[in-house]
Amino acid sequence: MKLQARGSLVGRVLGVLVFLGGVGLLGWVFYIAYGLFTAPASTALDLRFTGNPKTDPTLALIAARFGWLLFRVILLMIMAFSGSLITQKGINLFLCAGHHGGTETPSER
Repeated sequence: MKLQARGSLVGRVLGVLVFLGGVGLLGWVFYIAYGLFTAPASTALDLRFTGNPKTDPTLALIAARFGWLLFRVILLMIMAFSGSLITQKGINLFLCAGHHGGTETPSER
């Protein structure tokens, strides 16, 4: 059995860069989520209540802004999932680069 012991340096560096990019994306998602979830409701929904029924936002406007907020939360979930997949691919690339160049054939087993 002939196995090449040396891994691909370029593959390992690229794997680390992809991993760090995924971790950076996850950090960015957590930063956005923290800002979104710690904001007061009036700021997150961009609504101004004055106590005057004629100038206060209507139910339709409140529902539309709440729908937009839910859409942003769903986008954050998609971004977090994508960041975790990118991070996983970086780890896989790093680990597979160590097995690069193996010359074992099925008949030699």
